Amino acid sequence: MLDQDLTTPPKSMAERSALHMSWLQPPGLLALSATNFILRFLTLGIYSFWGKTEVRKRIWSAIRIEGEPLHYTGTGKELFLGFLVIFGLILLPITLTTFGLAMYFGPESPANTIFSLLMYPVIFILIGIGTYRAQRYRLTRTHWRGIRGGLVGSDLQYAWTYFWSALLLPATLGWIAPWRSTELQKILTRDMRFGDRAFTFTAKPGPLYGSFSVLWFATLFIVIAAISVLGFNADLPTFDPEGMAEGEKDPVKAIKFVALLYAVLMLAFFSYYVLSAWYRSKAINHFAAHTHFEGATFKSTVTGIGLVRVAVGNFLLNVLGWSIGLALFAILVTPVAMLAPDGTFASGAEGLKFAAITVGVLVLVASSGLFAPVIQSRTMRYLVQNLSIDGTVPLGDIAQGEAQKLTRGEGLAQAFDIDGF
Repeated sequence: MLDQDLTTPPKSMAERSALHMSWLQPPGLLALSATNFILRFLTLGIYSFWGKTEVRKRIWSAIRIEGEPLHYTGTGKELFLGFLVIFGLILLPITLTTFGLAMYFGPESPANTIFSLLMYPVIFILIGIGTYRAQRYRLTRTHWRGIRGGLVGSDLQYAWTYFWSALLLPATLGWIAPWRSTELQKILTRDMRFGDRAFTFTAKPGPLYGSFSVLWFATLFIVIAAISVLGFNADLPTFDPEGMAEGEKDPVKAIKFVALLYAVLMLAFFSYYVLSAWYRSKAINHFAAHTHFEGATFKSTVTGIGLVRVAVGNFLLNVLGWSIGLALFAILVTPVAMLAPDGTFASGAEGLKFAAITVGVLVLVASSGLFAPVIQSRTMRYLVQNLSIDGTVPLGDIAQGEAQKLTRGEGLAQAFDIDGF
């Protein structure tokens, strides 16, 4: 009996399993994009909550661990109710109070300024709360082999750290950013659960400061270079139409300056984005290498070039979506606008013009994020295909975690547009 106990590993060791992550491309994303666009238009945007849920279900199911998919169990109803609650309890009172103060005291009243200043910290804290609760909602609605995820900490603690560290960003000229992102990630990761087991996070911000310093000084150089180019080429007295006599106006110079301005800003933004992608890849890989679960460690191999390649493709898809929306707007509005070239309209034609423009605007709004399912899938595919798990996990020992009673989705995240998926 003693010999058997010495030679047989304990149950948790005997059932430890290596985990392999993979991606199985979900089908029908273009058709889903078209369906979501049409139903958003027909329901004046209300269907977006159900459309978002369907996108998540497909992307979650594309992520495979040991060949078995993740399952997303959230519903469009939960997202919709969550948004209605936040709209009624937070957004509507803030909007009505702002409008009421402007009407009662006048738009230039100090009361408006004081109220706006008070709202800034409130909104920052609400964004922090919304970020944490959105993560918690998604984890509780994520299942693998019947075991759900969870987030068990305090959203107020996360929101407070999010708020006061943001205040220090301008004071430190941004140098607190690596510490801030590491601290926020630590709060989220240490609160994460899969079943009844916790994740651990051991990353320190120090290793990020080398790449961050390169990004910081490169950004400073980009800003100085952009200002210098514009300063040497801008003839402001000639460009400003109000500060010169009629004979001194030079529209050609004005057009050249505007073209130069856009060219410099685009080049500066692209240069910054490439450099920041290189830093973000370092941060993603660093955080993954210090995220652990039951003795196993995550490993990420994303690169700056890879992130830029994904982002450029996503940008082009967004441009295509915007172009389709503008084309549909033009198709709807142009024929009606040409009914009376002299500008005169009968009452019926005037109503037809108004209806066409209204429908056109609704189509334009509905086309925003037209290819979101494809864009989100491309981003997640790249991250998953460059993510692996080193080590083994005692899957047989993991039990179901305590249920978290969440029934209203992630209203704050949707209200403040901080919802990545």
